[in-house]
This record gives sequence, structure tokens and C-alpha cells, in this order.
Amino acid sequence: MADTQTKTKWHYKGEYLEFCSCAYGCPCNFNGFPTHGYCRAVVAYKLSEGKCGDVDLAGATVVMAINWPKAIHEGNGTGAVFFDSSMSQEQQDALVGILTNQHGGLPHEIFAATFSNILGPFVEPIEIKLDGTKSSVKVGSKISAAMTPHTSPVEPYEEQEVHLMLPTGFVFTDADAARTTGQKVDVDGLRFEDKDSNAFHAMVEHSNDTPVRSKGERGRSPALK
Repeated sequence: MADTQTKTKWHYKGEYLEFCSCAYGCPCNFNGFPTHGYCRAVVAYKLSEGKCGDVDLAGATVVMAINWPKAIHEGNGTGAVFFDSSMSQEQQDALVGILTNQHGGLPHEIFAATFSNILGPFVEPIEIKLDGTKSSVKVGSKISAAMTPHTSPVEPYEEQEVHLMLPTGFVFTDADAARTTGQKVDVDGLRFEDKDSNAFHAMVEHSNDTPVRSKGERGRSPALK
């Protein structure tokens, strides 16, 4: 558990992409249980500003491929972490600390406790296209995911603007909802593929200034190699 008295202060702002295996809207956000009984996803962060201690996080690009065999809160998840090759070693080390809950703070304080296995971090060129609900991400032949806007059920060529509002959300409070044109992952035994499932694009701001803990202690995830 992070020491709230001596922890390193961190914060960041940026764009967030999420591609998951659930039905549109993702019921994990409402009742905690995924559409198909398992949850698998690709998430990406492109940070526009931020700091962890004295380390500047601006420009950092992080991608994770994640698989939980049941609902997220039931744990036993496996995640693979990728840092873009343009990032400095200091940025990578700082983000390892954030992602593994060494300093506390949402949302990683919650997610870290749900992982039993972490692969990486891998350092490779990340191709990320940020264009709202037409965004995409690719990491070589290991990860690819793309989203497209929802369309009108009456006029199938008419794009619809759809938002998911979560006033108490710990990842985002307002996200542009979309659907995947496909997500595919093949990283060191972590393999899955989904099509026409849920996707989100959001602007996010996270920090450990006001960490929130549930009843019972939330621990760290396994240390990244």
C-alpha cells in the first residue's frame, strides 16, 4: 500500500482511448459485470502534460492490453504494458510507479489490485491516431485497435454523437462512445480478438492528490519486470 505521507506527487492530463470486449456502453461501468463474463481491452494514453515528482510526463504514450477472466473486480488479470520508444527512461520509470500503485491515486490504485500478472514493459514505436471516435492505435504486429462512430438506426450513413456520462467515474466522467472495428492482441501468450464491440474516447485528468480507497486495503500490482 502506498504511504500517503511520503508518496511522490503525480498528475497528468491527456487523451484516453479504450477498446473492450463488451457490448456498446460497457455494462462494467454500471453494474460491474461484463457482457460475456470476461473483460478484455486495449487502452491507450497520450499525455499532453503532467509530472511525477520532477519528471515531466508531457508527450508520453502508453498502451496496455488487458485480460480479466471474469469481472474486473474479481481480479486475476493479465496486462501487457508498452511505452513508446520516444519516451525517456525517466518517463518510463515514473509511469511504472504510477501504473503499479507505488504512489497511490486513481484510477491505477483500483486497477493495480486486479492484476496477478504483468508483461513488460515493452518499449516499441506506438502508432496512435487521435481523432475522437475515429481514433486508433497500433504496436507493430502485437496490438491493433480502431474505433468508429455509432450511426443512426434509421439513416445508417448518419454518424451519431453519443456520450457516456459518469459523474462519479474514476477513469472518466464524460466519454465519447463508439464501437470497435476490431481489436487484436498477441503478446507473449496474451492473445485475443474482438470486433464490433465497445469503445470510448475521452479527455482525462488523473492524480494522487486526493486518493480514494474502498473498504479493505487495495494493494499494488505485481512489479513490472
